[in-house]
Amino acid sequence: MNETTDPNNQILLVAIIAFYWAMLGSWSQLLSRWHDESGKPAAPPEGAIEPTSSPDSLREIDPQFGLAAFLDGAKRAYESILQAYADGDIQALNRLVGPDVLDVFEREIAGRRDRQETLQFTFVGTRYAKIVDAFVADGTAEIVVRYVSDMVSVTRASNDAIVAGDPRQIVEVTDIWTFACETRSTKRNWMLVATEGE
Repeated sequence: MNETTDPNNQILLVAIIAFYWAMLGSWSQLLSRWHDESGKPAAPPEGAIEPTSSPDSLREIDPQFGLAAFLDGAKRAYESILQAYADGDIQALNRLVGPDVLDVFEREIAGRRDRQETLQFTFVGTRYAKIVDAFVADGTAEIVVRYVSDMVSVTRASNDAIVAGDPRQIVEVTDIWTFACETRSTKRNWMLVATEGE
């Protein structure tokens, strides 16, 4: 996760940490509407693939859980978190990610600031997002989502020189993110609690 090396490491940074885009509000706001949206018939998001494990365990605690609505919110959250990370927007990240993920982001953002670098990020689009695991344990529900997306990421020094990345190169990134929420809460406030790249 060192942004100051070569373009390959920058791509790895984006793939592993992957988190940005303050697009249509916070993840919490998007998912707080899932009860209303899940009651309406909806087609799966474009390119979505059937999950490898059924979210039946989630429906046991919330019969109104809607897979299509959740995936739509998960795609928006992905973009929002990535952009917030690129912008160094700790306030936005604090609403969207759990403490462990926030700690990693804060350290990376602080390092970037200390080096007087900027991360320029353009989210091209999500090819698809699918649930690969879902379970409930110890009062917490977790959903694991696999994303395949296209983006452009460039790190620049204070003199505008390119440190890593290529502004003309669109990179395909695959990420696996885990979202969690408390099942005892009537409001589903999903937070990003873990990430990994492929």
